[in-house]
Amino acid sequence: MRVGAMVTNPFKPGAGRVPPVLAGRDPLLASIDQTLAETLASAEGGRPVVISGLRGVGKTVLLNEIARRATDSRRWSVVKLEATRNRNLQHGMVRQLHAALRGTLSLGAAVTEKFKGALGAFRSFQVSVDPSGTYNFGFAVEPTPGVADSGDLERDLEDLLRETGLAFREIGQGLLIAIDELQEAPKDDLNALNLALHALGQEAWPVPVFLVGTGLPSLPSVLADATSYAERLYDYRRLDLLTDEETRLALTDPTERAGVRWTADALELAVQAIQGYPYFAQACGKHVWDARAVEDSIDAQSAAAGVLAARDEVDQGLYQSRWDRATPKQRELMQAMASDDGKPSAIQDLVARTGKSRTSDLSVSRNELIKNGHIYAPDRGYLAFTVPGMADFIHRNVRP
Repeated sequence: MRVGAMVTNPFKPGAGRVPPVLAGRDPLLASIDQTLAETLASAEGGRPVVISGLRGVGKTVLLNEIARRATDSRRWSVVKLEATRNRNLQHGMVRQLHAALRGTLSLGAAVTEKFKGALGAFRSFQVSVDPSGTYNFGFAVEPTPGVADSGDLERDLEDLLRETGLAFREIGQGLLIAIDELQEAPKDDLNALNLALHALGQEAWPVPVFLVGTGLPSLPSVLADATSYAERLYDYRRLDLLTDEETRLALTDPTERAGVRWTADALELAVQAIQGYPYFAQACGKHVWDARAVEDSIDAQSAAAGVLAARDEVDQGLYQSRWDRATPKQRELMQAMASDDGKPSAIQDLVARTGKSRTSDLSVSRNELIKNGHIYAPDRGYLAFTVPGMADFIHRNVRP
């Protein structure tokens, strides 16, 4: 008799959903926590951090956890947004900063007084990106002449962040800016962000503004392409696949807290199927939990059934949708890449496999697939999938 529905399923598959345990991410979280603490202790902004990794390795989850911890401390105001290709970064910044400032002003008249400079800079900046004046504070705020009103985005953003950071310093707090999918931001916006952060970081006493950005493995090169010195501006961190031990923890910790244990062979079957992919680990955990035949144990038969169900779900929801959105020529290129079983593919090899005569023959498909976030260039002359397991999906579902 199946009993999977008798107890709440502890696993949480889905984009950006926080899993029951952030296996393998503790060192990075501890490092960010330390930086946040040091920023508050010195009232001085730290070096901005960029976290990159493949699709589904937990970048958004990690960013959400960083923002949550900062918010829970009650000493950080958090501006969290997602960069998109079709919207200027400053629009999202204005909207989220407005919310953060409104929340801070609720602390009373004394705080409002200390934020006069920040509010004036905000209004000046807003006028250039939102002339309609959508965002107000319930009372009149006049722009500050000569601050964040030059029309030069990088200079105005620098002014805005400086004045806001000075205000937070006055009340013993900091401003955390958390931007997801940063590689999607327009190049001019990234250039402005780089220049503003660089200028603030060079000051004798940098304001307590701390930025964490996340994105695909291409993000470091995208930032450097926007501004050459970006490769030295940020503290770059890479989020990799889980080790086998970390995968075991991700599977066993949630079930054991619910009084359910894996048999050794069941656990190894699941670990080998997951191949360190956090997104698939949550899907497997969910379906294995639902497939178990005994209330307090997961055996190999249940694990095998759950893995099959999880694979079907991820195939249809993640891989198939990406394949369907690709054009025939793009599919041809991805199918050629699949021959390398998930390892980076040399473009010269792809030219031969697709029967082309020049690397330029693949340029259009290559550029479109990169733009759509399906593939990236891990090194000059190489391409790789942004989603782990895409090559395996192609092998299993696409005829040669």
